Amino acid sequence: MRINDVTGMWAIRQLQLLSGQQSGLIGQLSRATIPFNQDVASAAIAERLRSQISGYQRAMYESHNAIGMLSTAEAGLGSIHSALNRLRELAVQASNSTLSDAERSALQEEYSQLLQQINSVSQNVSYNNIRVLAGEVTNFNVQTGPNEGQRMSITIPAVDSERLGLSNTNITNIENAQRALEAIDLATESVSRTRSYIGATTNRLLSAINEMSGTMINVTSSVSRLTDTDFARSTMEFFRTQLLQQSSLINLIHSNMSRQSVLRLFQ
Repeated sequence: MRINDVTGMWAIRQLQLLSGQQSGLIGQLSRATIPFNQDVASAAIAERLRSQISGYQRAMYESHNAIGMLSTAEAGLGSIHSALNRLRELAVQASNSTLSDAERSALQEEYSQLLQQINSVSQNVSYNNIRVLAGEVTNFNVQTGPNEGQRMSITIPAVDSERLGLSNTNITNIENAQRALEAIDLATESVSRTRSYIGATTNRLLSAINEMSGTMINVTSSVSRLTDTDFARSTMEFFRTQLLQQSSLINLIHSNMSRQSVLRLFQ
C-alpha cells in the first residue's frame, strides 16, 4: 500500500521558496538596494543616471586639469610680465643722454639677457608635456559636462620675444631706446590681454565645475531614491517570510507525524 504525502511535499517546496525570498531580503537590507529584477523600470533609469554621474565625474576631472594648465600658463606670463617691466626701466634709463658708453653697454647686456629669459619661459613652461606658452595650446577642447556639445575651447597664443615684437629691439642709443619703449608697451598690453583671457577662462571652468557638482549631487539623490531599500517594507516582508517559514515547518512536522500515525495502524 502506498501513502501519498502531498502536504509534506508542499511544505518542503514552500520552505525552499521562503528560504530564497528571505536570503534576498537579507541581502537587500544589508546592501540597502533594490534588486534589478524587483523594479526593472526604476533600475533601468538608475543605470542611466549612474552613467551621467560617471560623465560628470570625468568632466570635472578634465576641467580641473584644464585649470591646472591655465594656472601654469599664468605663472609663466607673470614671469614674462616682470621681465617686460624691467625692460621698460632699462629703456627709460637708456634714453638718458648723460650715460657713458660703458653704462649703456651694461644696460644693453641686461636687456639682451631679459629677452632670452622671455624666450626661455616661453619654451620651457609646460603642463603634462604641453608647452603652454609656445603656441601648443590651440583649440584645446575641455569637456565641461557629460553630454555632447558640453565643451569649451581654449587657445593660448605663443609668447616669446619675436611674437611680442621685441626680437629686433635694443637700447644701444637714445633713438633705439625710444623705439624699444613703444614696442615694450605694446608687448605688455598683449601679455595683459592673454592673462585676462586666462583669468576669464579659469573662472568659466570653475563655474562649470560648481554647476556640475551641484547637478551631480541632485542626480545622485535621484539614484538613491530609485534604488534605496524601503527598510520598513523590507523588514515587514522579512518577518512575514519568517512566520510563513515557521508555519510551513510546523505543517511539515504535522505531516510527518500523521504519516507515522497511519503507518502504526498497519503494524
